[in-house]
Parts: sequence; C-alpha cells; structure tokens
Amino acid sequence: MKTWFLPPSVPPPPTTFRTLGGLELESPAATPELLRAAVAALARGRPALLALKTDLIVRALDEALAEWIAPASGARRAAEEAFRAATGIPAATAPFGPPLEACAGGALRAWLRAEIAPLEALDGFAPDASGRLVRAVGPRLAVHVLPGNVPLVWLPGILACLAMRTPCLLKPAADDPLTPALFAETVARISPALAGALAVVPWTGGDAVAAEAFDSADAILVYGGDEAVRGVATLVPPGARLEAHGPRAAAGVVAREAGGPGRIESVAAAAARDALLYDGRGCLSLSAVFLERGGLYEPREAAAEFARALERASAALPPGRPDRDAAALTQSWRARARARVQAGKPAALFASPRGLDWTLIYDEELPCPDTPLVRTLWLAPVADLDEVPGRLARAGGTPASVPRAGAPPCHALAYAGPEERRGPILEALAPHGLTRVSAFGALQTPPLSWPHGGASPFKRLLAWTAVER
Repeated sequence: MKTWFLPPSVPPPPTTFRTLGGLELESPAATPELLRAAVAALARGRPALLALKTDLIVRALDEALAEWIAPASGARRAAEEAFRAATGIPAATAPFGPPLEACAGGALRAWLRAEIAPLEALDGFAPDASGRLVRAVGPRLAVHVLPGNVPLVWLPGILACLAMRTPCLLKPAADDPLTPALFAETVARISPALAGALAVVPWTGGDAVAAEAFDSADAILVYGGDEAVRGVATLVPPGARLEAHGPRAAAGVVAREAGGPGRIESVAAAAARDALLYDGRGCLSLSAVFLERGGLYEPREAAAEFARALERASAALPPGRPDRDAAALTQSWRARARARVQAGKPAALFASPRGLDWTLIYDEELPCPDTPLVRTLWLAPVADLDEVPGRLARAGGTPASVPRAGAPPCHALAYAGPEERRGPILEALAPHGLTRVSAFGALQTPPLSWPHGGASPFKRLLAWTAVER
C-alpha cells in the first residue's frame, strides 16, 4: 500500500517496499527533485482550485468523511492496522472514529459558516454585513508536518485549507504512515477536481529535502514535540506563517460538591477514560486532577476510587508500547512516590501489578512532573477552587507570568461541580492559553469548531480584500 500520493501530473517516483505488521508499504525515494515536482504541480493546480465552488468542495469532503466513518471502509481499516503496528496501541485505545465523526454530518459546513462571514467570500467578492464587497483567500501553499501520537488530529487543518482553496503538501509521521495518503486517495477519487490540490510525501531528515517543501510555502503547520517544532521552525522561509502545535497539557478540577458517594464514581470513571484514551499521548490527555477538600469524601479517600476507575478503564483501553525514556521516568516517579509513602509523607501510590498499564500518584506537597508520564494520573488536593490557577502554574500550567522551563501549557480543563463556581477559575486561566473546557469524559472528543491553538485556521490563515464604498 502506498504511503504517498501525488497530483496526477507528477510522474511516479522510484519506490521501496517494507513490511509493517501484515501490510506491505510502498514508499517513494524522497529526493529534492520529487519535492520540487510536487510543489510545482500543486502551484499549477491552484487556479483550478480557486475556481471551485465552496459547495462542491464541502460536498466532496463530506462524502470522503462519510466513507471513512462507515464500518466497512477498507481504507480506514488499513490505516488503523498500520497505526496499530507502528505504535503498538490497540484500536480500542486509539479509535479513528471520534475525530472523523466530529467533522461529519454537516459539521464542516456549519464550521465554515460560523467562522467566515460572508461564506460566499470564498467563491468571489461578496457583500458583508455592511454591504462592503469582500474576498477571502487562503495561502498559496500549506505544508503540514503531521504527528504520530493521535490519529487524525491533523484532519481539521486539512479540511480548512481545502475549503480556503489552499493546496496541501503533507508529511506523514513514521507512527502513522498510511492514513494521510489513503485519505488523500479517497478525496481524489470522489472529487478528481481536488486531486491536484493534495500531495503526500514521507521524507526523513535532510535540510535539502525539507527546503524544497518549505521554501514555496505561505503556511507551515507542524504537530509534535518541542524538538520537532524547533527543527521545523529553523527552516521556515521569511514571510511564511508557522502554526506550531507543540506539547500541551490537560488538567481536571473536582469541586467538593462532586466529591461524594454517588457522584465521584462517575467522575473518576470519566477521568480514567480521558487519561488512558489514545494511550495518554495526546495534548488533550488528562494528566492531573485537583480535588477540593470539604466533600463527603476527602481527596485521599477519592484517590482510591480514581485508582479503581483506572484499573477498570485499562482493561477496556489496553496500552501500547511505551517510549523508553518516558517509561524510565515513570518508573522513577513510581519509586519516588513509594519512598514518600514509606517515609510517612502525605502521599499515596496506586499502580498496575504488571508493567505500566496505569499509575495513580496522590501527593499533597509535590507538584506533578513537567513531562507527562506513561498512562499516569496525578491527584492533588486544594483547600478551595481559588487555589487551582496557582497550582496549575506550579504543575506546569500557564497562569504564571514566567512558566517553568519545559512545562507544557495547560490548554484544556475538565470540570465537575456547580457551574457558578467554575467561572472564577476560567477567568483566571483564559488569559493564559486555556482553549477548551468540558465535562470529564469529553476532553478527548472535541468538536470540529474547537480553536486548537487558540484560534481557528481561518482566523490565522485567511487573507481578506475589501472594496471601500
């Protein structure tokens, strides 16, 4: 199966074959010449893309999404198999369905109408609310450097770029080698008019190869860790916009009203799912929960319920292969927590009897580590909800004016408790990068309209022309 997709005008490149799981993957020789040819073909195809109507593009993308959502989708099954073989993460733990379903069923058209006014400005000059003629045009070329930790997290960016009439060059991740090419093939088969707007080319290292991809780009969207983002940032040409989706963290807050019998059980079960879904590797994976004192269960008692929930959830969401460094760090923190318990410190450790299937660390004094641990949930008590913004600052969040080095910003929050008590926390966190607030259990399934990074790609990338009256 091909790990690449090229516009029809580009001659097929020399390829090599390798086996991954039960699949035979065909990959191109990613030379500067191949990248140059792909970029040139995307540039030649842009006038035809600009001539397409928004309705046609949206209908084609909706049809492609519907095809992938269908249980019998061969392309999706192959993509899932390749992802599972590359990462070791079982399909139940890293489902492809939720990110696809978030984009389907009219969600794409609704997103466009909510973000672009008037939507007709994508087709040509159209009057805005004041009667002034306006035109909205996307970048000439967007390069997407894709992640391998969570499948299809990049999909909204691709859909947005095609709606903006922006050709896309995609670099797949080693841990997700098939999904981008197979999705591009689906779109091109459904709408041959969009075939010239997509290219998928895997390449590894080499500034000369990357330069051919980046030098003509107006926008570069990169997903990944700090090292990957920094590496791409050094190659961004002058004038190009870099949209970096680097490491982010998600935390949870449980008010005392939700901390008693009959309520804490459902909160803990939902939190466990948020922590283990996608093997805890995503930017929306729950890593820390703050429990307010004064409930019918005190935080230390509630920790045992969270541990039981993690044990149950781990059976339904089994682990993949952990990163070696992350595994060593997790074992180190387990040992440290165990030592603190033995020394009589206000701490507790709950852990799976084998491997790193799940870990819960409760500590009333230490902040949680900056680097996410393997399938680990950190619990800490607070006397009052007002303490949460400050605790997040010490735990790697963003309310501090000078965040700690290496601490991923907290951009998502799960909350359980009365709505009237939630407001002050959100007001304190909103100026510091908080972009998503949800109930426990919903963190990992954001809607298409979620402003990943703080603003939609339309706000960041569209250029507007206005005709003064």
